Amino acid sequence: MRIAALALLLAPSIAFARPVTLGVSAGVHQDEIDQDDEGNRTLGLFGRFGMSKRIAGQLEVQKIDTDAATYEPTKIRTVTALLVVDLVDSGRWIPTLKVGAGLDWASTEWETREGHHFEGGFGLEYRADDGVTIGLDLRMGGRSVDEPEYVINDDVARPLVYDGGGLREGEYRSGRVYVGIQF
Repeated sequence: MRIAALALLLAPSIAFARPVTLGVSAGVHQDEIDQDDEGNRTLGLFGRFGMSKRIAGQLEVQKIDTDAATYEPTKIRTVTALLVVDLVDSGRWIPTLKVGAGLDWASTEWETREGHHFEGGFGLEYRADDGVTIGLDLRMGGRSVDEPEYVINDDVARPLVYDGGGLREGEYRSGRVYVGIQF
């Protein structure tokens, strides 16, 4: 109860101490073993709040669209918490460093899988005076799937070799463009 009261008292001072940015993103996500070498489209939303002049926290949700032509379509959702560091103090063009971790959920008509990931990368943002932020970032990461998948043949459970579409363990890379508005 005391912690909740303290959070309510501090929330306005934290929220207005530094800028808050809300935005949307679109990009591409490619697994280490992506079979068509084209990657999957992504759409996302993000919120960023400044913690100091050059450091911000960012929370983003993302939807990854898999290629329905080569395997069963999978709905993949991710939530990522990131630390964003501005690499320069001032100017309109700001290079950034992003490091984060998050949770993943994938579902098809027949199954659901969960996992978690860690990622990091670099970005470049243009920040206009009117509060509009336009950016590009490139990230690399690794994902672990929390539960192995098994198939039962002849009453024997064997690990399933997952060859497409869903939530796969291993490394990945992603790129996105985004637009945000700073309040």
